[in-house]
Amino acid sequence: MSYYVAGSFADLYETDLGGRLWQFLTEGDNFIRMETASYLSRPALEPLQPFLIEEFGSEVLNDKNNRLKQMMGHMVRQIMEHHGYKLDQTDQKLRNNDLFSRASRYTKL
Repeated sequence: MSYYVAGSFADLYETDLGGRLWQFLTEGDNFIRMETASYLSRPALEPLQPFLIEEFGSEVLNDKNNRLKQMMGHMVRQIMEHHGYKLDQTDQKLRNNDLFSRASRYTKL
């Protein structure tokens, strides 16, 4: 998947960080992590938290208004739908909440 339809996140996506986040989320290993989480009925972003913190550190941890986190959720939805998944449930509480406290869960069509 090579492009992100940013919509209301266009201003944020057009920053250097926005582009790097999209690149990171679309990497094969990270999709496999999201796919595995989905298979286990867990939110897709849950297993990515330590990797996002390792890669981006304070850039993602200091998201005061949560807009960056919302954009990442928006990105993940497009990635998952591109790979044949559909939104199963929103606002799922995460077991490990180093970065996100809640995220969406997906199921294979």
